[in-house]
Amino acid sequence: MKPPLLAPSLLAAALAAGAISSARAQGPPVVELHPGGPACVAGEILVQFKAGVTEVQTAEAFRRGGLALKKHIHTPAMQDVGRIGLTHAATNLPVQAAINAVSRLPGVEFAEPNWIVSRQAEANDPFYLDGSLWGMLSDDNPFAIGPAATTNMFGSQAEKAWAAGFTGSRDVFIGIVDTSGIQYDHPDLAANIWTNPGEIADNGLDDDGNGYVDDLHGWNAFGDNGTVHDIADGHGTHVAGTIGAAGGNGIGVAGVNWNVSMVSGKFGQNGSGSYADAIQAIDYLTALKTRKGLNIVALNNSWSGAGFSQALLDAVTRAAGANILVVAAASNNSSNNDLTPVYPANYDTTPGAGYDAVISVAGINSIGDKRLTSDWGATSVDLGAPGEEVLSTVPTGAYALKNGTSMATPHVSGAIALYATTHPGATAAQSRYDLLTTGAPTLSLSGITATGARLDAAALMSTAPTTLPAPGGPASVHAVVISGAQVDLNWSDQSNDEWGFAIERAAAGQAFVLADTVAWNMTTYSDRTARPGNSYYYRVKAYNPGGGSAYASANGGSAVSTPAVSVPGAPTGLQATALGKGGISLTWTDRSNNENGFQVERQTGTAAWQVLTTLPANTIGFTDASTVKSTAYSYRVRASNAAGFSSFSNLVSVKSR
Repeated sequence: MKPPLLAPSLLAAALAAGAISSARAQGPPVVELHPGGPACVAGEILVQFKAGVTEVQTAEAFRRGGLALKKHIHTPAMQDVGRIGLTHAATNLPVQAAINAVSRLPGVEFAEPNWIVSRQAEANDPFYLDGSLWGMLSDDNPFAIGPAATTNMFGSQAEKAWAAGFTGSRDVFIGIVDTSGIQYDHPDLAANIWTNPGEIADNGLDDDGNGYVDDLHGWNAFGDNGTVHDIADGHGTHVAGTIGAAGGNGIGVAGVNWNVSMVSGKFGQNGSGSYADAIQAIDYLTALKTRKGLNIVALNNSWSGAGFSQALLDAVTRAAGANILVVAAASNNSSNNDLTPVYPANYDTTPGAGYDAVISVAGINSIGDKRLTSDWGATSVDLGAPGEEVLSTVPTGAYALKNGTSMATPHVSGAIALYATTHPGATAAQSRYDLLTTGAPTLSLSGITATGARLDAAALMSTAPTTLPAPGGPASVHAVVISGAQVDLNWSDQSNDEWGFAIERAAAGQAFVLADTVAWNMTTYSDRTARPGNSYYYRVKAYNPGGGSAYASANGGSAVSTPAVSVPGAPTGLQATALGKGGISLTWTDRSNNENGFQVERQTGTAAWQVLTTLPANTIGFTDASTVKSTAYSYRVRASNAAGFSSFSNLVSVKSR
C-alpha cells in the first residue's frame, strides 16, 4: 500500500521527538495488562487524535507517552467518513502508563492497547456423497435429496437449498478477514476467488489507483502487501471452503455457495494478529465496496479478542455503514459472553450505523448439542451453526477436519451470500432480520442465545425480504432550556422494535432539519448546538428498517427560546514564569462570569500562533510542559462561550530555562 499522508501535526510531532520507529518485528511481543487478562502487543498503543489537533498538542502527547510513530493509519474507508486517521505508536513506557499519560490530553479522543486476537478453530463432490459434510446436510425425511448418507437434521440445510436451485452467484462477494488468508489457487476454491481486474500481478505498482499495490486477490495488512495466504497455515483456507468451495465439480467438498466471489483480508501470521492490522483489513474490504463497487454483503471474522477497542468498533461501524454484515465467531472459551465479552462478536453498531450489523455465532455438533467449548450468551450470541468435525479445504490443495466457532461462522456468512443472490434489494438490516427469524429452534441453544435457534439456509432462502413494520412513535416529548447554547429533550419510548430515534429541529420561521440520531431505548438528548437568543421547535420520531413513526412534537408544538448571551470578558493580568526544571507557568485573572472555557495560544519565536490547549471555565492558570530548553515563547489567553470569543489578554513573552 502507498504510505498514507501523515497529518502535518503528527508528522511534525514525530520528527521533533525523533520518533519514527523501525519496521515491525516478525512476531510482536505480547503482554497482559492484568494477570490472566487479555493480551496486547507490548510496547505499542493506538491513539485517536481529534480533528483539528495542533502540532503542539500532538508533540505533547508524543512526549508524555514516550511515543514513536510506527504508522499513521488513514485508510480510504476512514477518509470516506471524514476521520483523520489512527496513530499506531511504539512507546518506551508500560502500555497502561502510556495510555494514562496521553488519553486525557487536549486533542486526544482516546488511547488504547493494540490488542491481540486469536483464531477460533481447534484444529459428484466425493466428501458430500459419502456424508462427510454433515454441516451442509438437511433433514430430508429421510433422504429424499442425495444419497442415504446425506441426511442430518442439525446441518445448515444448505443441501435443501441446493436442491431448490440455489447455488449462489459470483456477483455476490464475501470478505474473509483472517490471520492466515486464503490459498487462492486451491483446486476447490480457485474458481470462486476474486481477481482484481485493474491490477497487474507482481509489478510493484498500484495499477487501479485504490491505494494498494498488487492487491490481486485481496490485501495483507500485516505484511503491507498482496501476499494473501500462509502456505503452512490453513485456517482462512478452511473458512473459505465452507463459504464457497466449488460444488458440482466432482472433487473434494462443496461450500454453502457453489458460486461466489471471495476476497482475502489477511492481518496476521502464525495464528495471531493485532487490532491495528485487523482494522486495516476491514477497512480495505469496506473500501472495495464503497469505492470499487464490489457487492460485498458480509465480512467473515473467525477470530476474536478479549479487549474492547473503540478503534476496532469504528472500523466495524464503517463496514455497517456500507451495508455490510459482520459475522463473528462467539469464541471457544466455554464462557458466557453476556458477562465476559469478546470482540468483534460483542459489538453493536446501532449507535453509529442505525442498525446492528454484527452476527455472533456459536458452534453445535452433529447431534444438535452446543459444542462443549463454544461460548454462549442469551443477549450477545445470536444463533448456532455447525462447528465440530467440519471438513473443508486446507493448503496445499488438501482437505481437513477442524473444530470451533471459526468453522461455524462461515456457514452463516455463506448463507448470507446465498440469500443475497435471490434477494438483491435486501438491505443488510433486512438480511440479518431474515437470517435470525428463520433459524430452526434448537433445545441446546434455548435460553443461551438470542434466537434459541440454529442456521437454516433452506428456510432463509424461502422467505421474501422482510419489510419490518414501522415502530410506534414516542410520546410526552419535553424540551427544556438549560442555557443559551443548550436545550435538553426527554420523551417516553412507546415501541419495542425501534432501532433508534431521530431528533429534528426548526428555527422560528424555518423548516425542520435533522439535528441528530440516538440509539434504541434512549429517551434523552442534549442539543448543544443551539444559539443564544433564538427560538426553536423540536420533534422526535422512532425508526427501524421498516420506516419512521409519526413525529411527536416537543411541548405540544410550542417553541422554546434560549436566552441571549454576551461575549465573555477578556482575561487580564497574564503572567509567565519560566520554571527551573523546564516548563512555563501561566497565571491570569478571570474577568467573566459567563465563559464556558479558556483558550491558550502560544507563539514560538516569530512562528505563527497556535492553540496550545483549551481549559474549563473558572481556570486561572496553566503550566506548559511541552517547551524546549532556551527557547523564546509568547502567550495569550481568551475566554469563550456560545456567543464567541473574548478579545485576547495582554501578551507575555518569556524564555524557557
